[in-house]
Amino acid sequence: MRVIASRCSRLIALGFVGVCGLVAADAPRNTHRLELANGEVLVGELVSGDDNVIVFRSQTWGELRVPKGGANLTVIAAPSAEPASQAPGWVKTAAPASAVSAPPAPSPVVASVPAKPAPSPIKWKKALEAGYNYQSRGSLVSTTSTYVRAEVTRITPTGLASLDGRYLYGEQNSLRNTDKLDVNFKLREQFRGRLDIRNDMSYGYDYLKELSHQFQDVIGFSYTVFKTPRAYYMVGPGFAVQYAEPKLGDSGVKYLGDVSHELFWKIVDRVTFKNNASYLFSPEDTQDYRLRVNSVLSGQITEKVSVNLRYEYEFEALRPVANGRSDHRIFTTLGYTF
Repeated sequence: MRVIASRCSRLIALGFVGVCGLVAADAPRNTHRLELANGEVLVGELVSGDDNVIVFRSQTWGELRVPKGGANLTVIAAPSAEPASQAPGWVKTAAPASAVSAPPAPSPVVASVPAKPAPSPIKWKKALEAGYNYQSRGSLVSTTSTYVRAEVTRITPTGLASLDGRYLYGEQNSLRNTDKLDVNFKLREQFRGRLDIRNDMSYGYDYLKELSHQFQDVIGFSYTVFKTPRAYYMVGPGFAVQYAEPKLGDSGVKYLGDVSHELFWKIVDRVTFKNNASYLFSPEDTQDYRLRVNSVLSGQITEKVSVNLRYEYEFEALRPVANGRSDHRIFTTLGYTF
């Protein structure tokens, strides 16, 4: 009996080992966990799948066909292939924490440099001005005349070129009492820093002064004392060559020294003030000099139309007192810029 019992126990042990071997052989080599949307987890092997159906062989329920679209299923490879370490199919487990991926490195930001606009062509600025003029020569003569002025100016970043001409004419009791013409051509060019080179050429005649012709050329320098968006001031010396044909005095060529200044002030956006003056003198004769002052207060009515109030003063030391050495002129004009 003992021999029979011993043999039976050996058969039972061999059968148990065989059954375990069969179970182990039947277990899927690649174990996966199939997580359902309700939190239930199935352990098994992913057989196949397409866009609509997943075929999954569960260790507990066998082969299953589960709709993919409606179940929101996720297949995750198990960290271990041993089925003993997996939870049974009917036990709900917490969903594993999803790996937190590092945010992608930001792409380098390349600062875009705006393309520089093409420089606009520099245009000539043209202006016309007309109005009335009141002139007094000391206490000797007082006249009222019409005044017409035209100007063409071209301003560049380093200088300017300007051509202007004006004509005054008046009559009293059918007699001409004013007949004066002035034409001026100015050049300015930056020399170095605040220092500019200037060249002023002019021609004119004055019927009241009995001056037939007068040519003048002044070459000099101008130094910018200060310059702001609303104001600037320039002053500098020069050298002048003058030819005149007066009825009083000597005709011919003179060489004169010159000191000139220019002031500009933008009082408000539509109102500006400008003043320039020149002092011409003879180095050989201190009594031979001429002073000219010109001031204008301008107000913009529109972008192109302006109203102007001008004042001019001239003093010539060589003229006889009987003929008047000083001239005062007041202008009220309308201007148009285009």
